[in-house]
Amino acid sequence: MKLAKGIAQLHESETDLADEYGHVADRHAVEHDVYHMCHLLAAQCRAHAEALRPFAERYGGKLREGEAPELWESLMGTIRRKNAELLGRSKETGLLLLRDLRQLYLMAAESELNWWMVRQGAMAARDKELAELFETCHEETWNQLKWVKTKVKEASAQVLVGG
Repeated sequence: MKLAKGIAQLHESETDLADEYGHVADRHAVEHDVYHMCHLLAAQCRAHAEALRPFAERYGGKLREGEAPELWESLMGTIRRKNAELLGRSKETGLLLLRDLRQLYLMAAESELNWWMVRQGAMAARDKELAELFETCHEETWNQLKWVKTKVKEASAQVLVGG
């Protein structure tokens, strides 16, 4: 069944989004609201990805496992945080924040769209459990999109005009 492929794509987009939230949090550690919210949203995405695992198994799909060793990711996170501390807040870091927020928005939009595709597949397959998972996870992904868009609006005014 091709629903397994859709679930795998959704799992991958949620996993990639979680990783990107973590990277953005570390790169902008001096922006405390961004740092903490990105860590919260990364955990949310990881929970979404994990919640998909039984459905992938149900439909005979294979999910991608984590590629980077935990030690490596921990080391890279430390380097990104120290770099953020050294650079502090400047025009250049503001532009980097805007670029990172744009990337987060695009990735979250991809996940949101993948949720819709899986929901439609679940409805066609009459899988009530998977359709119910959509309700919770899609709403959280939609809220992530709204948060990122709000941060883009806020940062754009500060960075592009305020300098």
